[in-house]
Amino acid sequence: MDLSNNLDSLEELLSYKFSKRELLKLSLTHRSFSQENNEIYEFLGDSIINLCASIWLMNKNKDLSEGELSSLRSKIVSRKNLGRLAKNFKLEEFVILGNSISRKKIHQTEILGNTFESLVAAIYFDSNFENASNWLSQVFEKYSDLMDLSLEKDSKTELQELLQKRQLPLPKYLNTSPKEGLFESSIVSEQNKHFLGKGSSIKEAEKDAAENYLKHLMKDE
Repeated sequence: MDLSNNLDSLEELLSYKFSKRELLKLSLTHRSFSQENNEIYEFLGDSIINLCASIWLMNKNKDLSEGELSSLRSKIVSRKNLGRLAKNFKLEEFVILGNSISRKKIHQTEILGNTFESLVAAIYFDSNFENASNWLSQVFEKYSDLMDLSLEKDSKTELQELLQKRQLPLPKYLNTSPKEGLFESSIVSEQNKHFLGKGSSIKEAEKDAAENYLKHLMKDE
């Protein structure tokens, strides 16, 4: 498939047709391929996404506080989330890479999230801010479930906030892996009590340990 047909396919996935096709091509061009690449577009796209995410969240969540809106916006604009959105448009198939980068491994990098930012900037340059904002709002609406826009705090965050409230030392996690595929995390309280957590990753083990410590602290309330 030649580049022209490739871009036709991408425009169909995006539900947006470029009047200046060269902008789309540039937004997909990684620095490994050419000195004329999408890095500057990433910079602008990042700012546009931040602003549009703020507007979209304020319109949908009029009762939330500034802190809660900021928390949700940080989820939307995170590199991890932008990478997810990029995959929904199959950008890994369209990004233009140099020989030094394997297409099979770009999921392990920030390339997809960066390319999504560049794409947003290209839509802005191709039309105007209103069209770019409307396109992003439709994307946010369509993939809101994918973005995990919940305000629930995990056990580690809850534990830290409770300890700060009680003016107690913040937790320190001692992590070990007694066998392959199993991780353990231990927290020692001010009273020298140990709270153990287990999981298939360090992150899960730490959350489990924090949850056990939380249960102990909540008994005292």
